[in-house]
Amino acid sequence: MSLGSCTKQGFLAAPKADGEVAEKIGGFSSDTHFLLEPTGDAEGLLGRQVRVTSAGAWTIADERAPGCEVRVKESSSSYKKKYRVGLGDLTAFAGGYKDMLKLEARYGRSVEAEYEIVNVKTLTADTEGPCGEVIVKSVRVGSGFRKLVRSAEGAAKGRAGKAGLGIEGGREAATEALDSMEWSDPQAYAFSYDRAAQQKQFDFSAVLPDKFTDGDPIRFEFAANETAYLIVIVLEESGVGGVLYPSGQVSLPTVKGKSQLVLPSPDETKIKAQLRDPKTAARETLVVYAFTHREDFDRFKPAAMDAGEGLAYAEKLEKALSQVPISRWARVTQSYEIVPKDGE
Repeated sequence: MSLGSCTKQGFLAAPKADGEVAEKIGGFSSDTHFLLEPTGDAEGLLGRQVRVTSAGAWTIADERAPGCEVRVKESSSSYKKKYRVGLGDLTAFAGGYKDMLKLEARYGRSVEAEYEIVNVKTLTADTEGPCGEVIVKSVRVGSGFRKLVRSAEGAAKGRAGKAGLGIEGGREAATEALDSMEWSDPQAYAFSYDRAAQQKQFDFSAVLPDKFTDGDPIRFEFAANETAYLIVIVLEESGVGGVLYPSGQVSLPTVKGKSQLVLPSPDETKIKAQLRDPKTAARETLVVYAFTHREDFDRFKPAAMDAGEGLAYAEKLEKALSQVPISRWARVTQSYEIVPKDGE
């Protein structure tokens, strides 16, 4: 499960450089990440804050923090290479996080990106000032081709809800190619990050099964190494969804430090997996934001942000959190499947 552990699922497995260019560029390190879409503003990418998550789907701030100053070093690095990267290893800009989340909501982690890159140079940053706890340290620049593909899956439609909240979605017939793009002018397509040496670590996890049977009760378990306040969003495959928590019954979902929170609580309405079509499986995606400071929760909770539907609210959060230290919040996502009862 992508939420239930603090593994390096969000880190790109280090691909090795081709032998003929190894002496020139060396190998990639495990802190190198590929962008969902390349950007022509390679220098402007340097020094921006990176929002790290243990479950992947990282995001980069749309601009540098105020007061962050960057000096750019450029080095030539010419080579050609192909890569295949999982969805959990891709990174989007805060303004494009909605597209990343829609991919996961619709297809889960079955999506991969295939890259064909002609690299030309590497840019590295020397930074001064309050740039952030985790920042873009270097970028790789080149031309290339990127295609999104997924493993074959059957069609599905379904619903899971609490009270009046229903989540409905559908998948088309199995297909491989989802999207492709090609760029001929050199652009930034991958980056490495730098973490502040004394950065405080906020560990947060969420656990739920990756499969439910129609009618099963749904139970969420959350844990953190310090007290945290939660916002929980559920999305259907089309991306439409809503906020589960906070709710009228649980206005301040709180994980006490070094303990667990189980939702729904014993005093609230239960949540059950419910298919709209009892014969057709469905997928949903849980997105959880955890805040270590009560004032951050109060500032970003749905009522304070005029949340709207779930996907739009998640996008608003990503943009708003660009100036909040990553040690004060965390985000995890997990897709799960709802299957018909036996014999249906």
